[in-house]
Amino acid sequence: MMRLPSSLTTRLALAYGLATAAILVSVAAYLSSALSAQLEGRDESELVSEVLLVRHLLREVRSEAEIRADTHRFADIAMGHEGLILVVRTRQGEPLVTLNPRNEAVPPLRVLPASTQPDKDMLQTWHPRNGVPSRGIAALGQLGDSDKAVEIVVLRDAGYRVALIREYRYRLLWATLCGAAVAAGLGFVLARRGLRPLRRMATDAAAVTTSRLATRLDVGSAPAELRELAAALNDMLARLQDSFSRLSEFSADLAHDFRTPISNLIGQTQVTLAQSRGVAEYEALLESNLEEYERLARMIENMLFLARADHAQVALGVRTLDAREELDRMAEYFEAVAADRDVALAVGGHALVQADKTLLRRAVTNLLDNALRHAPAGTTVRLDATRIPAPGGGATTSIRVSNAGPAIPPETLPHIFGRFYRADPSRRNSATSTGLGLAIVDTIMRLHGGSVTVRSLDGETVFSLQFPADGAAAAQAPARVA
Repeated sequence: MMRLPSSLTTRLALAYGLATAAILVSVAAYLSSALSAQLEGRDESELVSEVLLVRHLLREVRSEAEIRADTHRFADIAMGHEGLILVVRTRQGEPLVTLNPRNEAVPPLRVLPASTQPDKDMLQTWHPRNGVPSRGIAALGQLGDSDKAVEIVVLRDAGYRVALIREYRYRLLWATLCGAAVAAGLGFVLARRGLRPLRRMATDAAAVTTSRLATRLDVGSAPAELRELAAALNDMLARLQDSFSRLSEFSADLAHDFRTPISNLIGQTQVTLAQSRGVAEYEALLESNLEEYERLARMIENMLFLARADHAQVALGVRTLDAREELDRMAEYFEAVAADRDVALAVGGHALVQADKTLLRRAVTNLLDNALRHAPAGTTVRLDATRIPAPGGGATTSIRVSNAGPAIPPETLPHIFGRFYRADPSRRNSATSTGLGLAIVDTIMRLHGGSVTVRSLDGETVFSLQFPADGAAAAQAPARVA
């Protein structure tokens, strides 16, 4: 199988050449056919005209002897007519005038009466020595005013016409080939010039590096056909820049969060090993180290979950759940923690939700843990489940977790679902928080095709989980901030 050239310019040039060749071949075939038909029609008209002319000349003679004596009058008729054969003979077949340069055998033809006006429909086919089908006609012609008649035979050897058409087609073929070659050459030049903006775009794209992710392609100067591509590439570069920035921030935060427990482990161990200690001191060191190990384990587990979710490796077991029942169980689980912090828990609403049971509990648990850590003593943390009719039919399920307390600053809201992001710059809660809880909630909701939103006004913060009616996992979408 023949492979196409890898160069788009060459492909376009070949396409131009082939298209031109196809057009020229079609035109040449039409012209050749038209010329052949025109020549054939002209020959047939000349055959009829020759018969009429010979009849006219025969009207001017009185006898067969006069024809023999003045044959040049008839010979002049055939001059300038290539392939024309003229025979005038008596009724008995005795030749009077014979103009047959190639000595072709005169075929027997049906003879038209003298009173019949010849036309093209009366022409008959015969075959000369070259085998080319030719046309001819035979008719009687009266001598003068007498009743005596002679036989007129007019033939036209079509071999000359076939040779002429063959030569004509040969020239057309060369003209077609030359035209296709010229079209391919011009097409190459035009395609190369036309693809110059694409090469310039490729050069600009090649200049994009990790240190120049802010570079964008010039959409305004691009041709209309390439603007959509340039805009799509710019959008891709913007996404890459955003992802790279978040990855850089994530790497920095990850290094910071791993450094703290590791530094604690190293420092406490070095201090303890600096001199002999008692069993109680070693036990205290091990307990402290265990807390740091557990924190590192939680961070690694959360990071592995996020990595699997990013690569669509988390399998969802979506089913219909009683949202109120799930909220009651989680409230019961956190009841002791809430009591230690002098915070009450309240559960309200009734709704069914299409969700993965384990992931639903993990998302609500993260929000509830976050609410209990920020709720002032003596306040109430609420968990509510409601069913909200959707505009296009069906309904969505909303699970809200709300707590009283200081409002989250507006400039912080767009970032709280980022990984390792903490609204507290001092990170005073770093010992108990990994900074991945809300990022995991956002990922879980995107896996379900839903979303998580936050509203923090007038001393109350409300996180809402919006589950779609069918519960199907859809393409990931960024979390919205209300």
